[in-house]
Amino acid sequence: MITLKRTFRIVAIKGHGAFENFATEVPDFARQLLHRTREIEHHTNIEIALFEPKWGDGHLEGHYYVGILVRDKPSHVPKGMEYLEVSGTYVSAKGSIDHVDLLYEEVGQWTAEKNLTRDWLSYIVETYHPTENGEDVEVFFPVLDPK
Repeated sequence: MITLKRTFRIVAIKGHGAFENFATEVPDFARQLLHRTREIEHHTNIEIALFEPKWGDGHLEGHYYVGILVRDKPSHVPKGMEYLEVSGTYVSAKGSIDHVDLLYEEVGQWTAEKNLTRDWLSYIVETYHPTENGEDVEVFFPVLDPK
Protein backbone atom coordinates (compact mmCIF):
# COMPACT_ATOMS: atom_id res chain seq x y z
CA MET A 1 0.00 0.00 0.00
CA ILE A 2 1.27 3.46 -0.84
CA THR A 3 0.16 7.09 -0.63
CA LEU A 4 0.68 9.13 -3.78
CA LYS A 5 -0.36 12.29 -5.58
CA ARG A 6 -1.90 11.61 -8.96
CA THR A 7 -3.72 13.36 -11.80
CA PHE A 8 -6.06 11.37 -14.01
CA ARG A 9 -6.95 12.72 -17.47
CA ILE A 10 -9.98 10.95 -18.80
CA VAL A 11 -12.70 11.01 -21.40
CA ALA A 12 -15.81 9.51 -19.88
CA ILE A 13 -19.55 9.16 -19.80
CA LYS A 14 -21.48 9.98 -16.64
CA GLY A 15 -23.96 7.68 -14.96
CA HIS A 16 -26.23 7.97 -11.94
CA GLY A 17 -28.03 5.38 -9.88
CA ALA A 18 -28.42 3.50 -6.63
CA PHE A 19 -25.11 2.60 -5.00
CA GLU A 20 -26.35 -0.97 -4.59
CA ASN A 21 -26.61 -1.27 -8.41
CA PHE A 22 -23.15 0.09 -9.25
CA ALA A 23 -21.68 -3.43 -9.56
CA THR A 24 -23.89 -4.14 -12.59
CA GLU A 25 -24.49 -0.62 -13.97
CA VAL A 26 -20.86 0.45 -14.16
CA PRO A 27 -19.66 -2.53 -16.27
CA ASP A 28 -22.65 -2.01 -18.62
CA PHE A 29 -21.69 1.65 -19.08
CA ALA A 30 -18.06 0.65 -19.59
CA ARG A 31 -19.04 -1.71 -22.43
CA GLN A 32 -20.91 1.16 -24.12
CA LEU A 33 -17.84 3.35 -23.87
CA LEU A 34 -15.45 0.67 -25.15
CA HIS A 35 -17.43 0.44 -28.39
CA ARG A 36 -16.55 4.09 -28.97
CA THR A 37 -12.85 4.24 -28.01
CA ARG A 38 -11.78 4.83 -31.61
CA GLU A 39 -13.54 8.23 -31.33
CA ILE A 40 -11.27 9.28 -28.42
CA GLU A 41 -7.97 11.00 -29.20
CA HIS A 42 -4.79 10.18 -27.25
CA HIS A 43 -6.36 7.27 -25.35
CA THR A 44 -4.16 4.78 -23.50
CA ASN A 45 -6.46 1.70 -23.56
CA ILE A 46 -6.63 1.84 -19.75
CA GLU A 47 -10.19 1.87 -18.49
CA ILE A 48 -11.08 3.99 -15.47
CA ALA A 49 -14.08 4.60 -13.25
CA LEU A 50 -14.72 7.46 -10.81
CA PHE A 51 -17.21 7.00 -7.99
CA GLU A 52 -18.92 9.54 -5.78
CA PRO A 53 -18.23 8.44 -2.19
CA LYS A 54 -21.13 7.00 -0.21
CA TRP A 55 -20.99 9.04 2.98
CA GLY A 56 -23.63 7.21 5.01
CA ASP A 57 -26.55 4.77 5.16
CA GLY A 58 -29.03 7.45 4.08
CA HIS A 59 -27.01 8.27 0.95
CA LEU A 60 -28.64 5.83 -1.46
CA GLU A 61 -27.83 7.23 -4.90
CA GLY A 62 -24.74 8.69 -6.47
CA HIS A 63 -23.02 9.38 -9.73
CA TYR A 64 -20.04 7.85 -11.43
CA TYR A 65 -17.99 8.18 -14.58
CA VAL A 66 -16.66 5.38 -16.75
CA GLY A 67 -13.99 6.27 -19.20
CA ILE A 68 -10.57 5.79 -20.61
CA LEU A 69 -7.32 7.44 -19.61
CA VAL A 70 -5.87 9.85 -22.16
CA ARG A 71 -2.29 11.14 -22.45
CA ASP A 72 -3.33 14.69 -23.35
CA LYS A 73 -6.49 16.76 -23.50
CA PRO A 74 -8.23 15.87 -26.77
CA SER A 75 -9.01 18.62 -29.27
CA HIS A 76 -12.47 17.07 -29.69
CA VAL A 77 -14.59 15.25 -27.11
CA PRO A 78 -17.09 12.80 -28.64
CA LYS A 79 -20.79 13.53 -28.29
CA GLY A 80 -22.21 12.40 -24.93
CA MET A 81 -18.77 12.29 -23.28
CA GLU A 82 -16.82 14.66 -21.06
CA TYR A 83 -13.14 15.41 -20.54
CA LEU A 84 -12.10 15.47 -16.87
CA GLU A 85 -8.88 16.06 -14.98
CA VAL A 86 -9.05 14.70 -11.45
CA SER A 87 -6.16 15.26 -9.05
CA GLY A 88 -5.59 14.33 -5.46
CA THR A 89 -3.73 12.37 -2.84
CA TYR A 90 -4.61 8.70 -2.75
CA VAL A 91 -3.94 5.47 -0.92
CA SER A 92 -3.47 2.89 -3.67
CA ALA A 93 -3.67 -0.90 -3.84
CA LYS A 94 -3.82 -3.30 -6.79
CA GLY A 95 -5.17 -6.82 -7.09
CA SER A 96 -7.62 -9.13 -8.82
CA ILE A 97 -10.96 -7.62 -9.74
CA ASP A 98 -12.51 -10.75 -8.23
CA HIS A 99 -11.40 -9.49 -4.80
CA VAL A 100 -12.07 -5.76 -5.14
CA ASP A 101 -14.04 -5.81 -1.88
CA LEU A 102 -10.92 -7.03 -0.04
CA LEU A 103 -8.83 -4.28 -1.63
CA TYR A 104 -11.24 -1.68 -0.28
CA GLU A 105 -11.12 -3.30 3.15
CA GLU A 106 -7.30 -3.29 3.14
CA VAL A 107 -7.11 0.32 1.92
CA GLY A 108 -9.56 1.41 4.61
CA GLN A 109 -7.62 -0.37 7.36
CA TRP A 110 -4.27 0.98 6.17
CA THR A 111 -5.69 4.52 5.97
CA ALA A 112 -6.90 4.24 9.57
CA GLU A 113 -3.61 2.72 10.80
CA LYS A 114 -1.64 5.60 9.25
CA ASN A 115 -4.07 8.16 10.76
CA LEU A 116 -4.92 9.51 7.33
CA THR A 117 -8.20 11.38 6.83
CA ARG A 118 -10.53 10.32 4.05
CA ASP A 119 -11.34 13.03 1.50
CA TRP A 120 -15.12 12.85 1.19
CA LEU A 121 -15.22 15.50 -1.55
CA SER A 122 -13.08 13.57 -4.04
CA TYR A 123 -13.89 10.63 -6.26
CA ILE A 124 -12.80 7.09 -5.52
CA VAL A 125 -10.89 5.95 -8.61
CA GLU A 126 -10.46 2.49 -10.09
CA THR A 127 -8.28 1.64 -13.09
CA TYR A 128 -8.58 -1.70 -14.87
CA HIS A 129 -5.71 -3.73 -16.28
CA PRO A 130 -6.16 -6.94 -18.34
CA THR A 131 -4.03 -9.91 -17.24
CA GLU A 132 -3.52 -13.45 -18.55
CA ASN A 133 -6.02 -14.73 -15.97
CA GLY A 134 -8.67 -12.00 -16.14
CA GLU A 135 -8.36 -8.44 -14.92
CA ASP A 136 -6.64 -6.53 -12.14
CA VAL A 137 -8.03 -3.39 -10.59
CA GLU A 138 -6.07 -0.61 -8.94
CA VAL A 139 -8.03 1.27 -6.30
CA PHE A 140 -7.19 4.90 -5.51
CA PHE A 141 -8.82 5.91 -2.23
CA PRO A 142 -8.83 9.71 -1.74
CA VAL A 143 -7.27 11.08 1.45
CA LEU A 144 -6.45 14.57 2.61
CA ASP A 145 -2.85 15.49 1.95
CA PRO A 146 -0.95 14.66 5.17
CA LYS A 147 1.79 17.27 4.42
